[in-house]
Amino acid sequence: MTIKKMETEVNSNYRYLLMLGHMFTDINQGALPAIIPFLILEQHLSYASAATLVLAANLVSSFIQPLVGYIGDKEARPWFMALGIFLAGLGIALLGYSPNYAMSCLFASISGVGVALFHPEGGKVANYVAGSNKGSGMSIFAVGGNLGFALGPIITSFALSIWGIKGTAVLIIPALIMSLVMFSFNGKLKALTPDKLEASISDAIAPKKEDDWKSFSKVTSLVFCRSILLYALVTFIPLFFIGKFAVTESVANINLTIYSLVGVAATLLGGRLADSLGLSKSIKLGFILLPPLIFLMLNMNQQFLTSALIVPISFAMNCSYGSLIALGQTFVPNRIGLASGISLGLSVSVGGLFAPVIGLIGDKYGLMIGMYVILAFSILAFFLTFLMPKEDGF
Repeated sequence: MTIKKMETEVNSNYRYLLMLGHMFTDINQGALPAIIPFLILEQHLSYASAATLVLAANLVSSFIQPLVGYIGDKEARPWFMALGIFLAGLGIALLGYSPNYAMSCLFASISGVGVALFHPEGGKVANYVAGSNKGSGMSIFAVGGNLGFALGPIITSFALSIWGIKGTAVLIIPALIMSLVMFSFNGKLKALTPDKLEASISDAIAPKKEDDWKSFSKVTSLVFCRSILLYALVTFIPLFFIGKFAVTESVANINLTIYSLVGVAATLLGGRLADSLGLSKSIKLGFILLPPLIFLMLNMNQQFLTSALIVPISFAMNCSYGSLIALGQTFVPNRIGLASGISLGLSVSVGGLFAPVIGLIGDKYGLMIGMYVILAFSILAFFLTFLMPKEDGF
């Protein structure tokens, strides 16, 4: 069997398994915000307490992920993924049975730990099975997260509309099933680590390279900037349409739905572009388009045309997602798990923590000033692309 044929076979067998694992994990991240209104009614929480609950889960997850990645780099632990999927669902399922706020924080944190266990190991194995097609390989893995975030609120809303707050128990079912499936592949996934592959196909792996943390930090700076943009856009796009065009909340949220759906397609298409153009060029393409598109959106006075701009804005934002993760991983080949933990985990906290700052600016100086701050970050991201080093070997 040729190396190319073996690589293709591995890809087809495992990349979609990892995508599904990512989706089933992030269903729980998408479910938590949808549960919050029910918890507010059930436990009489303030808005600040409810927001703190979400923040606690995200912080626990985001700051543990680099540590989990560091541990996973020392020795492959694919069972982290199976355990992570289960804990992510367990924590959310228990929220509906929480007797008080403190226990709610604990259950949300358990889910956060589960999320943290999955992503670094999942990102590392996804990198291995991507072979030479890093762009499309990592995009397929990344789109699983997009789908999970989209499905989480749908599943939660359906379950809680039928069974009330106790309906959170439904979330343990997909988590348990997927965790068992993932665990059944533990041995095969562990065999995909470079040291195992070298034993059977010694020529398939390039000679060991040194980690280039300087280049990785440059990529990470753009990952963090993108995360800030992502959280700011999904937070303020509905508010922008309500403020400028006086539409209802439901109509405003349609734009957010469009943004999310286009984002899934853009992530997959961006991976294909990366395989053709290279990771660095595909990343630049998205961030070159983003500032003028946001500027047009802010200055367009026709509602339909403004809504139409959501499509290319979402494409520009999301087409580079998988490529950024893959590019960062190429510079630290001996610490791919740690790189995944930072790119998939810590960046979430950076974006989530900075979005309220833009909100404070909007409260003090007006929503449009806040939107122009978002535009400023898109310009910063554009300039950061010129600091991006080129990847080797792709």
